[in-house]
Amino acid sequence: MNPTREDGRGRPPVAGPVCPACREPLAVAAQVCASCGFTGGDTMTMFPDPAPPFMPLLDAAGIWNHEDVRKIEEARRKLRGTHPQFQWHVCSVMLPPGTSLPLFGFWMLNACPLYAGETAQERAWAVLLLIDARGSRAAVIPGYSAEAWLGDADWVEALSAMSVSWKAGHAGGAVLRFFETSARLLNRSWKKRGLRHSERFHS
Repeated sequence: MNPTREDGRGRPPVAGPVCPACREPLAVAAQVCASCGFTGGDTMTMFPDPAPPFMPLLDAAGIWNHEDVRKIEEARRKLRGTHPQFQWHVCSVMLPPGTSLPLFGFWMLNACPLYAGETAQERAWAVLLLIDARGSRAAVIPGYSAEAWLGDADWVEALSAMSVSWKAGHAGGAVLRFFETSARLLNRSWKKRGLRHSERFHS
């Protein structure tokens, strides 16, 4: 499985918000990418079909069996227990060759109607794990509140953790590895932020 958090020019991932089109760093809450001019509205032209419901688990590619789904849901609930502000979504798709997975995920995050009981604030804390089964690719698309906690390099690490299970044919296990690694990275991020806060308080 190939993580798609860096652009096709092979540059290393950067920390913080990045443009979903060109992967250049973005200013916080930027409406237009200063590098390529991308705006969120551009994806509405790229993907004109009606957006699907933003379900917690959507297996459009049919890669998980009932036991996989049970384990994924259990792992997702466990992660919500330790990091309740994050709203985890997992989606498998079969995209045409050449389709940008990060842009498709960005479109889903912004165009999909709110799911039953979901609020706009919860959507801002969404983390979408998007898997293209046809191309064996995966991408993470965080909402604007969630992206402040983990940088681009962190998501690459979480995606890379899926590779062994995916190559062994364990599509469900790949998602479990993603959740496990994400939990570890979030714990590390929390500790770093807590330490900086403590240092400021005592200085």
